Amino acid sequence: MVGAITWVAVASNDDGSDTAVVPAAVRNGGPRVGDAAPDFTLKTFDGKTVSLSDYRGKPVVLNFWASYCHPCREEFPLFREQLAAHRGEFVVLGVDYRDIDSDARKFAEQQHATWPILPDSSNVVAQAYGITAVPQTFFIKPDGTIAVRYYAQIPDDKFPGALAKITKPSTS
Repeated sequence: MVGAITWVAVASNDDGSDTAVVPAAVRNGGPRVGDAAPDFTLKTFDGKTVSLSDYRGKPVVLNFWASYCHPCREEFPLFREQLAAHRGEFVVLGVDYRDIDSDARKFAEQQHATWPILPDSSNVVAQAYGITAVPQTFFIKPDGTIAVRYYAQIPDDKFPGALAKITKPSTS
């Protein structure tokens, strides 16, 4: 038996709950390279509201991770190092996936994460991006389209090339 589900989630909540706007065109596996990155709004552990659209016009590295995920743990130093090496050139947003908040907060503090850490407690954002396992990372251009998607840990030597696709002007 074969089944398919098509869904569109549009939420605007004044109560501070997680929201995501998912275009009807998003396929079951989430957005692909060339697609618009679905907008979302989440709160950091300290209560600051962050939306992807807040960063429109800036290159964004959107990383889905969890404290229990060994490859995710190995990636954190890479994000920290790349942010320091390319100060002000791009933004990292870390969406915590199916994790225990206290564990995620502790790990992010231990790793000296300076980027927004966004618990996705209702799993709405993960669903919008087709996340079923972590780590997964999206490199999003300033115009909001996805340039690169990694379905696993990013190899250290591949990060610069992926970053160049969102920070360097297109030659085409």
